[in-house]
Amino acid sequence: MELDKPARPVLTYGTYPLLAAATTVIAWAAVTHQLAIPRGAAIALLTICTIAVAFTVERVNPMLDRWGMTRDSFVGRDLPFIGLAFMVEQVATMGVSFVAAQLVPDGGFGPITRLPLLVQALLVLLALDLLWYGYHRTAHTIPRLWRAHGVHHAPSQLYMFMHPVFHPIDLLVSRFVISLLVFRFSGATPDAAFLVLMALNLQQTISHVNADIRTGPLNYLLIGAETHRWHHGAGERVNYGSVLAIWDIAFGTFMYEPRRVPGRLGLDDPASYPDPRRFLATLAWPFRPARASIPAPAE
Repeated sequence: MELDKPARPVLTYGTYPLLAAATTVIAWAAVTHQLAIPRGAAIALLTICTIAVAFTVERVNPMLDRWGMTRDSFVGRDLPFIGLAFMVEQVATMGVSFVAAQLVPDGGFGPITRLPLLVQALLVLLALDLLWYGYHRTAHTIPRLWRAHGVHHAPSQLYMFMHPVFHPIDLLVSRFVISLLVFRFSGATPDAAFLVLMALNLQQTISHVNADIRTGPLNYLLIGAETHRWHHGAGERVNYGSVLAIWDIAFGTFMYEPRRVPGRLGLDDPASYPDPRRFLATLAWPFRPARASIPAPAE
């Protein structure tokens, strides 16, 4: 589907720079000890502000109306997954924090600690995104993993509040296993880890918004709304990265079409996967026998 000229160019071209600037200022103030609040509170506050801005822009400057949130999709499908994601992420965060506190010195360890802070953060982000890319692409290939990951692709819409529609297996791999491996073995300092978390927070929120947000050549560096929506296109096998575009470019799975959007979102064959409104059936699906019949759609 071809894109028209932006109806509201200030929002189209200004939203991302605004959010990126706010994230950068707060992140740098935190690591240079210029914030009067704890870092956890800074992340929470910034997350709330980012969500508020993104939600408003979705309403005022939507990409496509048919991709937008409805009462049925939010209440009937998204809310249970949002609650589950919150609980899993809290457990994963506590687990990573506990292990890091036990095994990683406050100042990090190894050769990476001698590098400038921003270089440390970049290396950690590259490692995190490479592991996520590998898992993510594999989850689209191995049927048993796809049974878990497919729930994220089942919706035929794409908006901010459907981002948490993930199976807990996906959440545990991304939030706990991959994070633990990278933060445990990289030796990076807590400051570097904090900067990475701030970048993840921004990109993963903005990549799912149903808003006409355009960032031009920056799409060749970062995975955002323009590129991630192609990952959700029915039949597409592209843009597996979470934050950075480099691994998709390196492995030949990058796609950026500045003047087009996918004609259809969701699964190639929606009947091949349980209706995500059937919350418990969806959670059980990865553990069912390979030949098990698909639960009937929700009424």
